[in-house]
Amino acid sequence: MASTDQLPNIILFGDSLTEWGFYEDNRGFGWAMEQHFAGKANVLNKGLAGYNSTWIKSYFGQIIQQANEPYAPPTLLFTIFLGANDACLPPAGAHVPLNQYEENIREFVEIILTNEAMADTKIVLITPPPINIQEPLEDTLNIGPAGKVEVDLEADKNTRGYRTYMSKKRYADKVMEIAKSYEDVTDQVIGLNFWKALIDTALEQDERLADDDAYDENRLPGCGLAGAKGFKQGYFTDGLHLDRLGYEVLFKELMASVLKKWPEMDKNWN
Repeated sequence: MASTDQLPNIILFGDSLTEWGFYEDNRGFGWAMEQHFAGKANVLNKGLAGYNSTWIKSYFGQIIQQANEPYAPPTLLFTIFLGANDACLPPAGAHVPLNQYEENIREFVEIILTNEAMADTKIVLITPPPINIQEPLEDTLNIGPAGKVEVDLEADKNTRGYRTYMSKKRYADKVMEIAKSYEDVTDQVIGLNFWKALIDTALEQDERLADDDAYDENRLPGCGLAGAKGFKQGYFTDGLHLDRLGYEVLFKELMASVLKKWPEMDKNWN
C-alpha cells in the first residue's frame, strides 16, 4: 500500500454538512468516501460548521495555497457543498443574498480552473438540500379537510419555515444554473442536484414520483404545508442536518455523477 503522503487528494469543501459528514456514527459521505478510497486517495475534510460562502473564503485560500506547495499531491476531485447557511432568511447572520452567493461560488470555481497545480482537478458543485419541516398537526378547529387546507396554505406559506424551505430550493436551482454554464465550456465541472435527489427519494417512497403533480410546491416532501409529508426518520437529524439515510443518498449520487461524467477516473475509484 502506498504511503498516504504519496496518494492524490480528494477535497470535500463546505459547511457543517461536509464537516459532520466525516462522522462514523452517521455514516456521512466523507466517512463513506474514506472507506471507499482507503489506500487510493486521501479524502480531506475541509468543512467548517456554521460558515457561509462569504465567511469561508479565507479558508478556501488556505486550501488552494496548500495544493500549490512544493511536492503537494495532485487534487483529483474538489467538491463545493455550500448554501445551506447562505439560504437562511435574514435577519439570520449567515444569510448571503443570492447574487452574492453566485459570485462566491463562481469565484471558487474560477480559482481552481485557472490554477496550474489543479489543471486536472475535477469539480463537483453540490446543491444545498431541502429542510424537513414536520407534517402539520391534525385539524383541531373542526372545519373539515377542504377548509383546513385552504386556511393552512394561506397562512403557512407566509411562515418562516416554508419561506426558508423555498429559499433552499432557489439556491439549489442557482447552483445547477452555475454548473450548467461551466459544463458548456469545460469538462472539469459538473453539478449534483442533491436537493432533487432527496425530494425524488421521498416521492418514490410515497409512490408519487410518477404523478403529474409530484413537484407541486404545495406538496413537496418536508415543506410543512397541509397535505405534504415530511421525510422519513433517518434522513435528517433536526430538520436541517443530515442523518445516515440522507448521507447515503448523497454518497451514491456523488459516486454515480462523477463516474458518469469522468469514466476514466474509474481506475482511481474502484
